[in-house]
Amino acid sequence: MTSRASLTTEVIAHTESFYGIRAGVARLSDVLKGYSYQVGPEDEEHTNHMDEVPVNWPAEARTVLVWGLHHPTNDPKLDWWKRGNSLGNRRLMDIAESLKHWLWKEHNRATLPIPYHLEKGGIFLKDAAVFCGLGIIGRNNLLLHPDWGPRIRLRSILIEGDLQPTEGLEGFFPCETCDGFCQKACPVNAFPQGKYNRLICRTQLKADVDNKILDGEINENGKCNLVIKYCRACELSCPIGA
Repeated sequence: MTSRASLTTEVIAHTESFYGIRAGVARLSDVLKGYSYQVGPEDEEHTNHMDEVPVNWPAEARTVLVWGLHHPTNDPKLDWWKRGNSLGNRRLMDIAESLKHWLWKEHNRATLPIPYHLEKGGIFLKDAAVFCGLGIIGRNNLLLHPDWGPRIRLRSILIEGDLQPTEGLEGFFPCETCDGFCQKACPVNAFPQGKYNRLICRTQLKADVDNKILDGEINENGKCNLVIKYCRACELSCPIGA
């Protein structure tokens, strides 16, 4: 029988065999005790997010596999939103399905690929990624990977049973000596008093939705597609991984 540690090593190696991917493993119970689950957002009535944990997760799903896709500056279209999704997110979803079939075929492990949004059965991916050792939360409120900085997109899958968790990241504190380029770059000043404000940030996201751009590709109707180019100012100004 494969040990928990050996299975973790094999699962991560297989996940990272996909191009531009880094992965880690955490206990689901640890992730659900993370910081984001204990606080409520400014625009909602309830006091914490534990109310939103779905009841339809399999009881046997006790492990979270998290992987991040590198989103380099020179490939901005990975994040452009068109026809209900982005290219990068579609790639992450395809990897989830591939991992689901591989884990069942090779290890007889049932899995549940989970969606991005919390209200649809997702988890706080940044919290999970920190537990997995993929990075830390920076002053820009984004996950900072040691090599890629905040230029990373996350996805996860729940796995039946227990795998050995990967270690959290230690000795990585880039924001302590940074001049705060991310906060200075924000076009709507979403960091009043140096703290991220989601409601202010959303005003920029709404503006992005209202001001779609042409992506240069011709669709079946002979016209250029309109896409949402979401703001990445705080992300792209970060010197980590630039």
